[in-house]
Amino acid sequence: MLRLLGNRRELCSGLTRRELLEAGTMGLGGLSLDALLRNSTCDAAPVAETGAGLGKAKSCIVLFLYGAWSQQDTLDMKPTAPADIRGEFSPISTALPGVQICEHLPRLSRWLDRTTLVRSMTHSHPTHCVAYALSGIPKNPLRDPRDYWPFLGSSLDYLWERADDGQPARGIPRNMCLPWELNSRSRNRSHRGLTSAWLGSQWEPIYGQFDGQATREAGHPSADGGRAIRSRFDPHDGITPESTFRVMAPTVLELAPKVKLAHKVAQTGLDLPAGVTIDRLHRRRGLLEQFDRSRRHLAATRQAEGLDRFQQMAFDMLTSADCSRALDVTREPTPVRERYGHTLFGQATLAARRLIEAGSRIVTVYWDEFGPENTGWDTHVNNFPRLREGLCPTLDQVYTALLEDMEQRGLLEETTVLLISEHGRTPKIGNKPGGAREHWSYAYSGLFAGAGIRPGQVIGATDKHAGYPVERPLNPKDILATLYHLLGFNVETTRTHDRLDRPHFLLPHGSVVPEMLA
Repeated sequence: MLRLLGNRRELCSGLTRRELLEAGTMGLGGLSLDALLRNSTCDAAPVAETGAGLGKAKSCIVLFLYGAWSQQDTLDMKPTAPADIRGEFSPISTALPGVQICEHLPRLSRWLDRTTLVRSMTHSHPTHCVAYALSGIPKNPLRDPRDYWPFLGSSLDYLWERADDGQPARGIPRNMCLPWELNSRSRNRSHRGLTSAWLGSQWEPIYGQFDGQATREAGHPSADGGRAIRSRFDPHDGITPESTFRVMAPTVLELAPKVKLAHKVAQTGLDLPAGVTIDRLHRRRGLLEQFDRSRRHLAATRQAEGLDRFQQMAFDMLTSADCSRALDVTREPTPVRERYGHTLFGQATLAARRLIEAGSRIVTVYWDEFGPENTGWDTHVNNFPRLREGLCPTLDQVYTALLEDMEQRGLLEETTVLLISEHGRTPKIGNKPGGAREHWSYAYSGLFAGAGIRPGQVIGATDKHAGYPVERPLNPKDILATLYHLLGFNVETTRTHDRLDRPHFLLPHGSVVPEMLA
């Protein structure tokens, strides 16, 4: 039987090993190996089948807390544990009877009955592993880029395109990330693997760019190596009301002969070189199309087709103001902006809602580090002051504002919202300034709401120190399988294809979590 790359599952058809070898050396019935693989696979479109929650979501927002939050100090508190485990915070009751969370999440406590709380997420990679949480890579870290799997958003973008289930508004990318490319504003470069991998560069996400100023010279408690300090001009602590977001033109335009983008165009918010007008851009596009027509024999290859698609998207974004308008949070009424809060995470999350309204299908908002390493949610130092003064209050405000806003607009019925991270923190508190929680992946929490999610439940449980699951352990791949299911894709049968048209499953393992489904 022909096996799919990266997975032991078999194809729909029954090719023998001998047939595959013959096809690879001399062709089978006139077909090349590439053609044989193409003709022996099922379509990449969603599988027509029934099942709880299948296809209930049209879009999704992923709120990702890079660094990662402490389960014991937020959603899985252990008030009867010893002091060096339970920490400084007290639990409070929630809208879910018998369920308690941190006192510094009071708004969330009133919303908890409309979410699913998972307390038993677990894996064996206690290091920064965003790609493990948001792609199919089977282990972390991967040293060879050839072993990477496509980022969740890239796979979904590819599948939606192949399914032809409706195009986004002109100039609105399906797959966007905010507020910038992960780790691009800090000294940390540990997120490796967030790529489109075998799908090719045409399926990379489009990144927004923060365009604004931080307001607090001395912000919330932070960290710099072993020294507990206060952050300085960190936009996560506060930004000016004039701050907004824009999108940089996709780098594929640099493939066009001598078209480089660097000068702001007011009507789109994108960049063009000095002296290049929109009309001149269109003329250059005409020249590029003439050049492309001279190479029509390449059009049959997946790589050329993908390049054409990405170029079209790039030109659409340059000549349409739709994406820039969606990213411009200053267009929102002041009360709405204040509900989210004038912080980078708050306004980026508001921009995510605007993008979903405009036609984007998946928007990922990273609460990233800014400046020194071990900032944000990576609480190796100053764990309790950072959570108490900055991290928890901001998260509490932003997350509940998003759910309330989307519910009022009718968007929550068709959008799934994930609040996740790559791991948790150590049960035992380290002896560093302000207390330390180190990396810990063996038990942590996630929060889920919106389309297709069954509200008002807690899934899984951990031991008395929140160190290991004792009930319903779930791997990040189970969460991804569930999200794919909600968006209409069966991970058992749906595949992506690389540029040689070889098929790949979406995940190496993982199953839909039925308890999460409405």
